[in-house]
Amino acid sequence: MVHIRDMAEHMDMHLAEQIQGDHSAKDPPTSPSNMGVSGLIDKARVLLETSLAQGVTQQAFLADPSVMFFQSDKTDRGWGCGYRNIQMMLSYVVGQTEPAATTASTSATADNNIPTIPELQRQLEYAWTTGFDEQGAGQLGHKVKDTQKWIGTTEAWSVLSSLGVRCSILDFHMPSGPNGTHPAMFAAVYNYFCSPDWSPLSAPWSIRVDDLQRQNGNDSRIVQTAKPPLYMQHQGHSRTIVGIEILKEDRGMNLLVFDPGRWLHNAIPTLKREAISQSFSPSSGSKAVVAADKKLDAQYLLKAFRLQVVSGVAKTQYQLLGISGLYNEDKDHATESGSKPDSSHRSPSLQLFSRHTSLSVGWTEEEHENSKSVTSTRVP
Repeated sequence: MVHIRDMAEHMDMHLAEQIQGDHSAKDPPTSPSNMGVSGLIDKARVLLETSLAQGVTQQAFLADPSVMFFQSDKTDRGWGCGYRNIQMMLSYVVGQTEPAATTASTSATADNNIPTIPELQRQLEYAWTTGFDEQGAGQLGHKVKDTQKWIGTTEAWSVLSSLGVRCSILDFHMPSGPNGTHPAMFAAVYNYFCSPDWSPLSAPWSIRVDDLQRQNGNDSRIVQTAKPPLYMQHQGHSRTIVGIEILKEDRGMNLLVFDPGRWLHNAIPTLKREAISQSFSPSSGSKAVVAADKKLDAQYLLKAFRLQVVSGVAKTQYQLLGISGLYNEDKDHATESGSKPDSSHRSPSLQLFSRHTSLSVGWTEEEHENSKSVTSTRVP
């Protein structure tokens, strides 16, 4: 498994020092927890399959199961959501930089591979010193370490890009539907998860999910993809999108999210299929346990993941950030004479995560330098 800190070493030794910090001194006990929960995508899939059988869910698409859930604790609640979502994005990167492995084999080391919030704060400040997002750095006074300053999409871009993760942003700067709703954002998320595993986040060709469904098929199914998650930002909060759900009988859609500020029922991390009730009634979703068979209610547990963006709830503006590759130096590249070139003249490349070799695209020096300026695509 490639350690996020090792990724930094491939790029710049000073950057690696910034990420690693001084390991002779531990973070104070008031430091936010770095405990992530693995396997939740698999649990969500089991619950959605039950919901499909109950006639509630029509379709659902889920991100790669390697994505971990990082929840805010009492030390960062109210300000740390941006960092928690960056940790979730990086958990995917860690999970993809080695051949496929079981959840059990990867979860033991995953927490140690994900930077803590203090480390992410140091990395963000380092990114600023190297020229990333100068405007955003100025707005935050060039300092976040040991503070409770909120961060957003541009700071996530700076952290991820400075670690070598290629990013793209869609900016939904105004509602695209009636009553302040955002059908264009739902269409973008649906299109993203329906597209081939390494198709990057992009503006949808239609803002109507119905149009996209006709192209992709609207048959009943739960699809496990290998897609990276999406970072979603709105005023005051951010979440990690790990999928999308289409409900039957024109009952709308739900984003499926890992929300660092949301309560997670203690039955979910260890959930077994046989512990879930298959029955459904008008009261489903009101209590965790179904009275008839004393089993867990799938509709109730799915509340941990479902997010509606409807009239009266939707925010005015949203931003989505997606990741599509990992910057690294091509260590094995050789000159025509067979000798390895001087590393000081080696062009960076965007190496493919080893599980998904179709994403291998070049990243020139100019592109790498341009990544320091945050850019976005406005939709619609």
